[in-house]
Amino acid sequence: MKKITIVVLAISLITIFMFGICSSLAAEKTFNLKLAGIKNDEDPNSKGMELFAEIVNRESNGTITVKTYTNSVLGNLNDLLSGMIDGTVEMMSNTISCYAWLSGAGAREFGIVSAPFLWKDNKELQAFLDSPGVQGWIEEAAASTGVRVLIVNGELVPRQLSANRAIRNADDFEGLKVRTAESVLVMKLMEKLGANPIVIPFADLYMSLKTGVADAQENNFFTMKSMSFYEVQSHFMKTDYSRDVSAIFISEQIWQQMSDNQKKIMKDAAKAATDYEAEIIADTVEEVMDFLSTKMTYVDIDVASIQEKLGTDIYQELDELGTIWPTGTLDVALEFKESYKD
Repeated sequence: MKKITIVVLAISLITIFMFGICSSLAAEKTFNLKLAGIKNDEDPNSKGMELFAEIVNRESNGTITVKTYTNSVLGNLNDLLSGMIDGTVEMMSNTISCYAWLSGAGAREFGIVSAPFLWKDNKELQAFLDSPGVQGWIEEAAASTGVRVLIVNGELVPRQLSANRAIRNADDFEGLKVRTAESVLVMKLMEKLGANPIVIPFADLYMSLKTGVADAQENNFFTMKSMSFYEVQSHFMKTDYSRDVSAIFISEQIWQQMSDNQKKIMKDAAKAATDYEAEIIADTVEEVMDFLSTKMTYVDIDVASIQEKLGTDIYQELDELGTIWPTGTLDVALEFKESYKD
């Protein structure tokens, strides 16, 4: 009798346990998500996107399906940001600095990320982004914009410069038609150097360089290679002028509908994807520079002359204006830098 009781009890416990699991899975909603990016399939960012989709599709037991769209198939960066707000795109992968293009508390503060020459290295920038204050910005921005930062992680190579002629110092920027993304900060800095910044969608950049609409462009070396800019540019320069960190974004409305289990799967996959992107970059950056050197002429640019021409007051002026980031954002960054210990 005692054995029968034990067997019945064991079966009951197993039944309750399995019912609990099934109930938990049944409570999870099903999501079909579009993850969009602007880089081509050979870019480390696009490869990270593919890994993210692979992990989520495998680990979510069919409750989340992610399909990737690379190479600006769903539009340029502004299109993707707008699409995330109106619901036509559920996710996007790019950099944390583009978050500042959205209007809303917390989001605009991220304009400080791409301030040229502000950050000593990516380690310092990552520590700033991981700080409690910036994590607070992320929560504010998710609520005010409807777009959440799923993760901000992974060292990216700084933005560099290529041109159809040698740029050896600050004076050589005079009259240079430089393609920039739609970043007011970068445009103002280029203007101060004497250049003529031109906003051109990334998908149109190759033809714009080929036809002379722009003389130069600022992107990292991986992008120069993967987009074959070496076919339409003759010189490249290592400026390390602007740093950034990889980021994956998701609709806040969708995020709030996910179970804790689904959120963990998404976060774990995002960490793996951005780590993978950073790993590809670290392992191949010298190889990419060597390749570009066979196609273009490398110029050892005088970065100090650029910093001198920009001056030290420009960021304070921009902070006081409050048009690129909210007034006071610079103070938050500078206070962090003063207390930061490597």
